[in-house]
Amino acid sequence: MAGALPSSEAARAPRTLGSGALILVIAWWVGFNLRAVLLGVPPVLHRVQTDLGLDYTAAGLLTSVPILVLGLAALPGAALVRRLGGHRTVALGLLAVALGTPLRAAGGVVPLYTGTLLLAAGIAVAQPGLPLVMQWRFPTAVQRASITVTFGLITGELVAASITVPLLAPLTGGGWRGSFVAWTAPAALAAAAWLLVPADPPPAAAALGAAPATPRRRARLWWASTIFAAQSLTYFASNTWLPTAVSGGADSREATLGLVVLNGVQLPVTLVLLGTRRPFVRSRAFYAAAGALATAGVLGWLVAADTAVLLWAALIGAGVSMTFAGLLAYPPSVEAPAGVAGFTAVMLTVGYCAAFTGPLLGGVVLDLVHWRRAPFLVIGVAAVVMVIAGLRPPPSADAHGTGRSSADRS
Repeated sequence: MAGALPSSEAARAPRTLGSGALILVIAWWVGFNLRAVLLGVPPVLHRVQTDLGLDYTAAGLLTSVPILVLGLAALPGAALVRRLGGHRTVALGLLAVALGTPLRAAGGVVPLYTGTLLLAAGIAVAQPGLPLVMQWRFPTAVQRASITVTFGLITGELVAASITVPLLAPLTGGGWRGSFVAWTAPAALAAAAWLLVPADPPPAAAALGAAPATPRRRARLWWASTIFAAQSLTYFASNTWLPTAVSGGADSREATLGLVVLNGVQLPVTLVLLGTRRPFVRSRAFYAAAGALATAGVLGWLVAADTAVLLWAALIGAGVSMTFAGLLAYPPSVEAPAGVAGFTAVMLTVGYCAAFTGPLLGGVVLDLVHWRRAPFLVIGVAAVVMVIAGLRPPPSADAHGTGRSSADRS
């Protein structure tokens, strides 16, 4: 049967609800920690800057460089998957995260940046292997399993941003080092819990070698990468420039609430997608609708920013979260095991490089036209690309692909 998992893998796939549920919980927890260790930095960034005497450029690198590393180190992560298998590669990445997290607080500037680079590289290495493991462990429920990981990523973002200052900082003496160390235990627990997930079979060349570069596969790859890049730019640039676009300024109540809604709406949206049994990861209407929501939000910022700040933020947040969840589930839904990690890595590389440049391009336009909403012109282009690419149906799977509809048939 085209796209069926190798017999050795199918034989070892879990058959009991308990084992499957436990693996999903662990996958959620892994996803949670892959973002919490990063999003716990911005709330205490000013304390890091003051304590270490960093200028604004050096402080900005603490949040911008990890995004770039997430993209650039994804391809080496896919190479490790072909050599070690998905499970071992994810374990290696989680180990790097667990080591890099406390290293940031070990001393001065050098440990801070070294730990940041180590944990970012660990995240980047782990991400291409996760979809492959989900595909292997849940061959008839790939969509649901993949979105469970995404739900963990988004939960980690929101929790880290919400509790670092009001809860973790006071509990650890009010310093930024204590808050960084506080995330070490969850990261180490995620690495240890991952060892409970059954290891995948040894990476035989026939199963995890390089996938054939057929025209249809290349078309699918660039279709997904284009949309992922557009949504990444839209999301990160919106987070950067939304406070500037509000008439009250970055310190206003409207700016704060706008950021809360922009990010907070992703949680219920992803939760709804998690409970959706109908396949949508290859749906043209799904991605076009997501792009349309984001575009409507951007238009709102451009023509009537102060009339409905929360609505415009919610529309953008809903659009990018739909696209983010769908595309992270896309590779294991359309690719054979040999192609999942490589496909995911290319998509992440293109997307996170776009995320790195988005805030910069917004700033360039703002400097040129001196209009506080100008960055949303750049964001608007990306949102329109989401719509246009979404309207184009993704190419069908090749004969060697999975051929699955990605519906949850369990």
